[in-house]
Amino acid sequence: MTSIRLMRDEDLHELAVIYVSAFADPELNEHWTEQAAHALLSDWLKRQPDLAFVAESNNKLMGAFVVGIRPWWDGNHLVDGELFVALEHQGRGVARQLVQHVVLTAVEKYAVVVWESYTFRGQEFPLNWYKRLGFREIEEWVMIRADVAELLADMQSC
Repeated sequence: MTSIRLMRDEDLHELAVIYVSAFADPELNEHWTEQAAHALLSDWLKRQPDLAFVAESNNKLMGAFVVGIRPWWDGNHLVDGELFVALEHQGRGVARQLVQHVVLTAVEKYAVVVWESYTFRGQEFPLNWYKRLGFREIEEWVMIRADVAELLADMQSC
């Protein structure tokens, strides 16, 4: 039986291991280490501890979902976040349980009206999984980013 509970500091090491294995796909072009994953999850836990949840069964962690709250013109939004499940537990509804629990908690505590997030384009999973949950792509938006060293160099040459 899967249970959902709040994340604790002592979960971070095991969750970092799960996170690295969940995102160790070369097609994603993300090169996570356990140390980097631990730092990321620790940051989320400090930032929004009341919306950092883990799924476990028989005292074994299966995955987690962390997400933040941001006020917006139309109410509070769930933003960003990290949802991940250990490979051996994927396809069993664990992620869906985590999402449902976190969203219900966020609606109750913060009256959230929207969840905005990022996922990988060009791969069937996880984009189609999110679409089955009810997400849609926002065609008017584009995610942008800049390497800060290049940005500063470019700005000085302008």
